[in-house]
Formats: sequence, C-alpha cells, structure tokens
Amino acid sequence: MTTLKMPSTTPELGVRASRAAPIIIATDGRDQSDPALVLGRLVAGSPDALRIVTVLKTVPVVSPDMQLSVSADVEAARRAEARRSVIDQMQRWWSSDAKESGAVELYDGDPATVVTRLAHESAATMIVAGLGRHRVMDRVFGDETALRLIRLSDVPVLAVATGATHAPRRIVVAADFSETSLRAARLALEVAAPEATVYLAHVAPRDSTLYEWNAPGTSYRMDAGAALRKTQDQLRVPPDMTVQRVLLQGDPATELLAFASSVNADLIATGSHGHGFVARLLIGSVTTRIVRCATCSVLTVPHAAAMTRVRTRVEPAAVVALPRNDWSTQLDDFTRKNMGRKSILEVDDPEIGAQAQQFDYPLLGASFDSHDQRVELMFGQLGDTRRHLSRGIGGVTGIDVLRDAAGRDVALRVVHGAGQTLLHFTS
Repeated sequence: MTTLKMPSTTPELGVRASRAAPIIIATDGRDQSDPALVLGRLVAGSPDALRIVTVLKTVPVVSPDMQLSVSADVEAARRAEARRSVIDQMQRWWSSDAKESGAVELYDGDPATVVTRLAHESAATMIVAGLGRHRVMDRVFGDETALRLIRLSDVPVLAVATGATHAPRRIVVAADFSETSLRAARLALEVAAPEATVYLAHVAPRDSTLYEWNAPGTSYRMDAGAALRKTQDQLRVPPDMTVQRVLLQGDPATELLAFASSVNADLIATGSHGHGFVARLLIGSVTTRIVRCATCSVLTVPHAAAMTRVRTRVEPAAVVALPRNDWSTQLDDFTRKNMGRKSILEVDDPEIGAQAQQFDYPLLGASFDSHDQRVELMFGQLGDTRRHLSRGIGGVTGIDVLRDAAGRDVALRVVHGAGQTLLHFTS
C-alpha cells in the first residue's frame, strides 16, 4: 500500500448539478430515505438543482378474476398521505430550506422504473436514494429499490446508508482500470468531504495458477501497480485529499467489503459494465453483493452514463441529432469548426463497458463514407506523421452533437450497433 499527497487542481469532472441537469432525490418519506435527503442536498449545492420525487406503488391486484377496487376517495387519500410524508421529511431535515427546494413530484407506478425514466428524460446528473435494509423478505417481494435503480439507471446512483449525515471522508474506489471505474473515482472525489482519504483498490484474481501473486516481480503485480498509478494520475486529486493505492486478491465483492469495513469507509464507489450477458453476471455477483452487504453508502456509475460528465459541464445542454442524409456535409462542417481542439475518445460497448481510446490528441477530422456507411475520426498534430491516430466506425445508426449555450461544440456521439463512440473536447 502506498500513500501519496498530490498537489493538484480541483477536479475538472464530476457533479455539476443545475436546473438543466438536476440531482433527483428518490424518497418514500420513510426513515430509510432520510439519509438521501441529507446527502442529496449536500451534493446538489443549490436547491435549484434538486428534484424531489416520490412514487406511489399501484395497489396490487388480488387475482385476474378478482380485481381490488379502490374508490376515488381512497386513492386521493393515499396520494395526499404520500405527499404529506415527504413534505414532513423535508421540513424535518431541511427546516426553512424545504420551501426553497421546490414541490414534491408524485408519480404512480414502480419506483425504480419511474425514477430512472425521469432521470433519463431530464438528463439528470445523479439519482440519490436510501440504501435500504435489503432483507430476505425484500428480495422475495422485489422491494430492493436501490439495487433496481442501479440496474436500470443510465445515470450515476448514490445509495446512501442509514446514519449518513455528512459527505464521505473515507472512500473505497473499486478500480478495474476501465473508463467506467475511472469515472466513478472522479465522481467520488466530487462528493467527498474536504481532506478525505480515497483508497484506489484493485482486486486481483484468486487463481494462483494464472498469476503468481506472491512471487516477487510478477507481471500481474507490476502491471496492476502501474495501472493504479496511472489511474491516480488521471484523477487530478485536490491537494487536501490523500490517495492510497491498494492491491487485494480474491473474490472482488468479498475483498472490497472486507477492506471497506477495515478502514471504516463511508462510501464504496464502483463502475458497472453494461447489459451484456457477462455484464449481467458481474452485476449479479459483485454489485449486488456490495449493495446488499455494505454498511456504508454505495456510488455506482453505469456504462450508459457516457455523456453524463460531458453534458453536466454544459448549461443548458443542447443535443442536436444530425440528419442522416446530410452526415457528410455536417461532419465536414464539424471538422472546420473544431480542427486542432484537444479531445478524449471513448468507445462504449455494452459487452465490455466504456474504454478510453485516446487522451488529449488534437482532432484532425471527422468524415462519413456514404458508400461503406462508416465514420472516420482522425487525430494528431498537423505536420507530425508519427503521432497520428484514426478510428473507423461501421454500422452507424445515429450521429449527435452536444453544444453549449453559445453554440460551441462540446461533444460528438456516434451510435453504432448496441454501442456508441463518444468524442468530447478538453479545450
């Protein structure tokens, strides 16, 4: 384990909540949702950046042959009580700020489905909810709302543990060296308290026949150590925070939970890797166990949040879908306006998650070949043929441009197959 204090600037990425990209606090008015109001308010920074959402579950049907009839008066009373319990909760925790935080939004349906849909439609920065108890009976009756939010959401989800009353001071980041876990680490820094300690923890495979973990100078240990150092270098950690790099070995969920407990962590941050078959297995075996067993809060960044960190820098954000019959002309225009700007290129594949392909290379050009139906992206320094990169993208089904309020291009998204490629500018 290595401890370093790194002088640096404040993080350039992370929570940038606003009215255009709000934080959604999902609450049912019960005690288990109290911590969500506390941390959600801290993370948002401003009441204008918050949306308070509660979802009233539909009254269950007894059987197909016997419908449970609910009178209009009863339904009105249920809705009034649901709204009143949330307002009381807001007044209990926010006192005079409750009125400034906007009206309670009341919806009907399945809580996880409704909240994730609202988050998607409003380009939310984050969903904040109570972690809940996750008892056996909750699993049987499908009441693990926090876990279902994580599985359904395409924006980050902060599931806040019971008793949390302050920003996290000790954070364990599950580092698997994917772009998604890097994004989780950056977001964790944004929700961290001043002078927090962040543990970048990587769990190596248990199988010693593949990796001789205990042997000195083995390739896996050296490669993992180098990757952790690279991850730390990419974080731009504030000077008052401490980063510790940690190498563990064994089952990922078991080791992360045990380590978090040993350092009395306030938060575990992790990235998820999409919705393919392998990803579903990982979600089931790792994230599910962490959410169900953690005694601290859990922050999860899904692979589908590829544009979250870009759009939250833009207020208001405008996504422009380029017409298919004009892709060639539009990309030529995109090139003329943005040639020479430094950028980051990410490929977001549902099977493997988001992976960064290049950092800080200037854009040389973007074009569309109508014959092969391919988009070509080129990067490098003008006049320097040794530092040229290119990426060809086939099977393109959509092209979007994200622009800021001044009309300046912020990002280009190319949708292809089940995935997408995201180019966003850093200058």
